[in-house]
Amino acid sequence: MVPSRFLYVVRGAQRRPVGAGEGDRVGWRLVGSNHRELGRSAEMYAGFAECRAALLTLRERIGDARVLLTTTESAGGWSWRLEIDGRAAANAGRPYQRQRDCQYNLGQFLNAVPVAELTEPTPPRTKDERAVRSRAAAEDRGVTRRAGSGAR
Repeated sequence: MVPSRFLYVVRGAQRRPVGAGEGDRVGWRLVGSNHRELGRSAEMYAGFAECRAALLTLRERIGDARVLLTTTESAGGWSWRLEIDGRAAANAGRPYQRQRDCQYNLGQFLNAVPVAELTEPTPPRTKDERAVRSRAAAEDRGVTRRAGSGAR
């Protein structure tokens, strides 16, 4: 079984956090062993180091977090938010139709935070590296092309 893990998200770019450029904002998401989102950072950070520091603080102080359950007036859904020292630290990734579902998700999040894998970002692949990987995958599947046999 795949354990729960934290993933880093770069807003405004289609690349991984190591490749985050100036002005890009970095956040995190916690996904469960079934790959569903359990929660996410309440804010985006100026870079990977700041995001990781906030995540480590959340892990260390999860027992001190204040839980806020809220409803959204327009959709009537339920959501949760965690605060540490009066500052939003994490929130639900989506609204829930029922309060009990929201509370169940919150429990899953609280249980996963201390034990979830902390992934390290990897540098983005270049076009050449993606092409080589794509060709290798095609060859593994038995899909090969002969020279000069392209689609016309």
